[in-house]
Amino acid sequence: MTRIFLPPEQLTSDTITITGENARHLALVLRIQPGEQIIIFDGQGFRYQCIVEAVHKKEIAAKIISKAPYSVESPISITLAQGLPKADKMDFIVQKATEFGVRRIVPLVTERSQVRHTHKRERWRKIARSASEQSGRDRVPDIEHPVELKEYLEQTITALAKGYIEDIKGVRLDPEACIILSEGSRERHLKDVLRDFTREHHFTVLVGPEGGFAGEEIHAAVEKGFIEVSLGPRILRTETAPLAALSIIQYELGDMG
Repeated sequence: MTRIFLPPEQLTSDTITITGENARHLALVLRIQPGEQIIIFDGQGFRYQCIVEAVHKKEIAAKIISKAPYSVESPISITLAQGLPKADKMDFIVQKATEFGVRRIVPLVTERSQVRHTHKRERWRKIARSASEQSGRDRVPDIEHPVELKEYLEQTITALAKGYIEDIKGVRLDPEACIILSEGSRERHLKDVLRDFTREHHFTVLVGPEGGFAGEEIHAAVEKGFIEVSLGPRILRTETAPLAALSIIQYELGDMG
């Protein structure tokens, strides 16, 4: 069944009007017809089952049939801090990380980043929204503005100094597990490190761009409390590494498998 997001303020009446990109996608791409049912998520943990009453190119009228609490969100909160890659690889990373249940994505500018300035945040937010709809999630990950790695490390440590991290629902998660992927840490595997943590943790995963992190960057992150880990003997591409790490974390401590 077709799923879309609408903010709660647009769902205060039994009869709703869908406009903008959602309306165009439903009418022109999916060719939705009156009488068909759709699912609407409000980003606040509720799902609305609706029936389409009228279809126009720029506007869709629908009636809410039922409203119920709903969530497929992971029991663990994951932030992916990703070194900016070349071309459209970040599009792929945002899409797949969303499907894996990540709650926050931070694009990082690192020493080896070939992309140092970008205005693609809105594009990535749209990709995340679409991926959330496709995967049945009731929340869309936060996509932050690109930030220098040094600044991000300082922000993270400031948050840790408070003694807790708040997840997307404002729930305190204590403490945070900060992980940095490194090819030079073959003896310490992510799977082994995860044994020291539980589902109540918030995970931050740092992934480098093409070429990985510079040695000084890894050293700086480790000094701030990040755990240097490996994904195994093979070198993974920058767009493959985060997905491997996320799948391991969700399998070991989350809701996969």
